[in-house]
Amino acid sequence: MRVLIRLVAITLAGSALYYAGLVNTMVIERPSAYGAVLVVVGIGASIAMLVLSLIGDGRGEARTPPVRRYVRLHRIAWLVVCGMALVGASSLLAAPHQHSSDWTPYHNDAIALNECAARLLLDGRDPYAELDVYTCYARLGIGPDRTTPLRQGLFARDGNYPSDSELETVWASQSHASQQNIEFESKPSYPALSFVLIAPWVALGWDTNVLYLLCLGAAMVLVLLRAPAGLRPFVLTGLLGAASLAAFTVGGSADLLYALPLVAAWLWREKRWSGLLFGVACATKQIAWFFGPFYLIAIATRQGWKVALRKGAEAAAVFAMTNLPFIIADPHAWLAGVTAPLADPMFPRGAGIIFLVLNDVLPLWAPPVYTAVEAAAFVVCLAAAWRARRSSPEVGVVLATLPLFFAYRSLFSYFFLLPLFAFAALVRMPVGELDPELARASGAVTLFALPSPLRRARRRATAPAGAPAAAD
Repeated sequence: MRVLIRLVAITLAGSALYYAGLVNTMVIERPSAYGAVLVVVGIGASIAMLVLSLIGDGRGEARTPPVRRYVRLHRIAWLVVCGMALVGASSLLAAPHQHSSDWTPYHNDAIALNECAARLLLDGRDPYAELDVYTCYARLGIGPDRTTPLRQGLFARDGNYPSDSELETVWASQSHASQQNIEFESKPSYPALSFVLIAPWVALGWDTNVLYLLCLGAAMVLVLLRAPAGLRPFVLTGLLGAASLAAFTVGGSADLLYALPLVAAWLWREKRWSGLLFGVACATKQIAWFFGPFYLIAIATRQGWKVALRKGAEAAAVFAMTNLPFIIADPHAWLAGVTAPLADPMFPRGAGIIFLVLNDVLPLWAPPVYTAVEAAAFVVCLAAAWRARRSSPEVGVVLATLPLFFAYRSLFSYFFLLPLFAFAALVRMPVGELDPELARASGAVTLFALPSPLRRARRRATAPAGAPAAAD
């Protein structure tokens, strides 16, 4: 029954990420060395748990009998999973009622700038060349607390992240200035599909957060479709129990726009069209690029390098075709936008190792040092995925973003979707069909399967008159 243990591990990792995210938000508001350590350890432990949950190929695990001495512990773990599933479900149910006195659908500059870029596109203008953060935010009715400040101009004198009052002061002084803005990120910082895909939604005047929430729901449905039928109730409970998925999507995240095609491409990577979907993910957000080598290794292991290279070429073609109009229109503006996360002088920020620096636990090093550590971690993860390509073919989907834990900017949004990717990897494993009796004997509990007495009662109620009761 190790497959059920894997599900528990992924779910508890998602639960830990949920609480780490909550503490991360509190520590950003009120710096605390102890809180920072809790966040970094929580995220690191969650990633480690996700990696461990995908070690091995899982062959036939659904048919193995439970170990009797672990049944009680297993039942307790599943009760915790069910409790967290209620937390995740409550986040989804609360989504339509999340408005407050200061509520805005533009939770961060990724959502806000993408919507303004989509509006410019609908007006027949080039977002990479014409987007202006001041005009955009004035139209949306939001302020500088939802911007990405840059270490230049009036912010060049201070190495610390500006306070809200400093942001407001600079915003007020520069928003009416004649010179070009250099204090706030003002470019679309992602590939073209980040705003092209949402343009029809924006044209209809709908809240893009609803679209991102629907993308999460669609990704969950795809995971369930790939899972063996007997395992689906447990997978669904786990998807909800990994509360970071629902809570931080409802809280505002455009990352689901790349996550949905990425999940589909990983789930059915043996299909001819998976390379096209992976290309859509890469043409939506740069973080999908980190998955590229691991995706190709997984394909090459099963189908050979010829197929892997063909799918890589298809993904590159999708990226090129969707971005080419903007490259032709203004190559400098497009390149400046897509490379902004690396090239622009941003302040250190995040929930990884850098969070310890921001809370005075560790000293601050120069940005190139973090880049070097991140690159070294990527090489190590790639080597690990290569060595385990036959024994653990699914582990790469988690290893792909582990290097970002060491980055100069390691935002929490880089990690909260990891349980979704891990579930997509798990349901690909050849675990076999789960027998309900074995699941019950192992102590597993789910919100989406009736207990045995209720199942018998339902069968008696729906059986034709005079028919014998079905065996349970």
